[in-house]
Amino acid sequence: FLYMVVAPPATPFLNAYFLALDGFFSLFGVLSVALFSFYLHACVIVGLFKVGVRFFCITLHPMRYGKTLMNSFLFNSSVIVLCAIPVVQFCTYAFDGYARYTTISTLLGVQVKYLKFLSIFFENNVFVYIILVLALLSSMYLSYYHRDKSAEAKQLKAKMKGIKKGGCC
Repeated sequence: FLYMVVAPPATPFLNAYFLALDGFFSLFGVLSVALFSFYLHACVIVGLFKVGVRFFCITLHPMRYGKTLMNSFLFNSSVIVLCAIPVVQFCTYAFDGYARYTTISTLLGVQVKYLKFLSIFFENNVFVYIILVLALLSSMYLSYYHRDKSAEAKQLKAKMKGIKKGGCC
């Protein structure tokens, strides 16, 4: 976040790291960026499973072992797919030193950034501040409700034995 919020950035640490790996062997830099992007998308998936889609105090489409309906599964899958676009946008702006001559940098950094309506948001870093506020709210929520209501290992083991024997759930 500091790389995108503070102008000029204090240090281009990750961009310099990716460029150094890219200078050593091109595949290492690409794999490192892919790993960071996959990690961010995995955080989205874990957040979706942990918090779910909540509307005030009601969980709309919970993902629970053996209790998830097909429409809830499809809805959560569509949320995961829709979150891929913001993850790519975030990675493009966070690693712009590394991705400066790529197609996605041209698409998001030139064409989308200067659209009439969206240019106001990009000039004022509205999207970055929204992500920052959501991260702070999520950290406050998760620090207060830090325990999951997960099954114990014995219960999960018993369920798995029941599935292996031909039983259901």
